[in-house]
Amino acid sequence: MRSILLIFLISLGGCATKYIIPNNRFMTPETQGGMFHGQFEMQYTRAQQATLITDNDRVDEGVIYTSVPRTGYMFSNSFFEALDFVLSHTASGNSMAGGKLQFYGTSRTAKSSGHKLSGVFLVGGNEHETSDKSVKFRLDGQEFLLIYGYRINEAFLPYISLGSATYLWTAEISSPYPALNGAEPHLKSEAKSCNIGVEGELQAFFGKAELSYQELKTSETNNKASFNLGVAVGVNW
Repeated sequence: MRSILLIFLISLGGCATKYIIPNNRFMTPETQGGMFHGQFEMQYTRAQQATLITDNDRVDEGVIYTSVPRTGYMFSNSFFEALDFVLSHTASGNSMAGGKLQFYGTSRTAKSSGHKLSGVFLVGGNEHETSDKSVKFRLDGQEFLLIYGYRINEAFLPYISLGSATYLWTAEISSPYPALNGAEPHLKSEAKSCNIGVEGELQAFFGKAELSYQELKTSETNNKASFNLGVAVGVNW
């Protein structure tokens, strides 16, 4: 019975019993500035994959973390001088949308040196049902970042950000096996992060390198700390 149950859980694990928590966010403190100035970037980084523990025929014993490579993208577009719309996505994770509000300093289009300070708030949700209807789940996330940077010149912007994120994963499992049938696992992951990065710009093109330190806390799971280096390239208009 145990081996059959584990085979069943592995088949579920392809998508339904795993979720992605991003490491790097690549957020700089400058808004685009003006009206309808935009930016698009492609990212290569790693993320923490949280997999539901089911070894003891239970669904309330936390998760196993695995560091996995991931691509991603980010799009931003200015509404006003100090306010951008932001859309961020990490492969196999939630799409997160929200806003960046710059509290201090000039925007990107001003290209002036000096101190910059902004805040970013992102939210996203994902509902899914497996093709055999054995698992229905929902993943909701929200993130807040406070970002400071100092633009040295038109081409060089070092920055640092502090982040706090919460991800809620809830599911309902239908199974012919009594140990799983009707189970409704609920998991909460909280992430605290510090990201240190640098952005280099040449005309409309730019590149970023970012080192992230992240601490993860998930229901019934030992805390997880990790360092990660990510890179991104993109274009402004």
